[in-house]
Amino acid sequence: MQCDHCAQDVPDGVFCTRCGAHQGTTQESGNAKTREHRYAAHPGEHVAQPSVISTLFPHLGHNKVHEFRWALTAGLAGVLVLYLAGLITAAILVAAFLVPVLYLIYLYEAQVYRDEPATVLGFTLGGGIVVGIVVTILGRAIYNPFDYNHNPLGSASISIGGLLIVGLLMPVVQEVLKAVPAYFLPNHAEFPETVDGLVFGVAAGLGFSLAEGLIGFSSALTSLAHVAPGNWIYDLTTLAVFQPLMQGSATGMVVATIWRYRRGRLGGREIGAVVMAVVAHIAFSAGTLLLKDAAVNPLAILIWQAVVVGALLIYIRYLLHHALLEEAAHMGFAETVCPSCHTHIVAAGFCPNCGMALTAAPNSIKRSRRPRKDPAATPSGGE
Repeated sequence: MQCDHCAQDVPDGVFCTRCGAHQGTTQESGNAKTREHRYAAHPGEHVAQPSVISTLFPHLGHNKVHEFRWALTAGLAGVLVLYLAGLITAAILVAAFLVPVLYLIYLYEAQVYRDEPATVLGFTLGGGIVVGIVVTILGRAIYNPFDYNHNPLGSASISIGGLLIVGLLMPVVQEVLKAVPAYFLPNHAEFPETVDGLVFGVAAGLGFSLAEGLIGFSSALTSLAHVAPGNWIYDLTTLAVFQPLMQGSATGMVVATIWRYRRGRLGGREIGAVVMAVVAHIAFSAGTLLLKDAAVNPLAILIWQAVVVGALLIYIRYLLHHALLEEAAHMGFAETVCPSCHTHIVAAGFCPNCGMALTAAPNSIKRSRRPRKDPAATPSGGE
């Protein structure tokens, strides 16, 4: 058939395998070519759906997404059980390590690092930890707004100068330095796609978050053994969920923009990603400080953090979706198995059945692609 949008001859299917456009009468509401109702990495979702796993773990197939969601849920349940048992030290450790460890498992599961795991993990997750240790220690030496030794919610009053340092200056400095490990990744030319830059940036941000969380709660870790639960659940929620997601998402967008710049594709969408990362980080940090200082209900603080993180996730999906539509359009025809709908296909950049951008497939599937010169000779559906 001929695509209605790119005018290329392509195998018959619901989606054009070259440009990814949604074809024919099955089209849902929205623009068929930009297809924001079908997220390119996970076409069963809308671009504006703030899903954590399918956004920050883009190489996972449909089944694996559910497995990681269950793993994250189980980890959070473990934190809750430790909290209810009064084992605050253990709860802090599990909360701090939960998302970074899940991401480490994801990097191995999807083989994002290809043949050099030590180099990739060392310059992303490990580099983020080193930067996090240095920046957090120096930042707390300059100004430490809350003392977690006696009260997990803090008792100090925030001055204007302190707010400017912690809520404005430190987020900007962090966003500049967190991207450094991924930027200097020695073999970055072997990972040219924007989705790779996003993943490496998220890994660096999660490494930073791990170091920041452990140092921030260091006094509590050394002084608490078994205590009454109290109000720790709110800070544990921030430590386990919102802090790592904010740090990882913001750095992921910055590094993805660097990858786009290296491809010569720096535009308003990419510049907006950097601005969004910095503004969201400032809003997260400054907003949390101000709300704590005003002694508002801790639940309101979590709601504020959730709103900021949700906005970051949506912008990441917006940035990655359009990058995948552009980059996958340059792939050649090959026989492969779609990791989303699991059908055997002859396709270029997109699965003609479900519309997934095949640049976001796990690397094991990418390597197993068998080039084909005559796509019309093989049907596009499952065997």
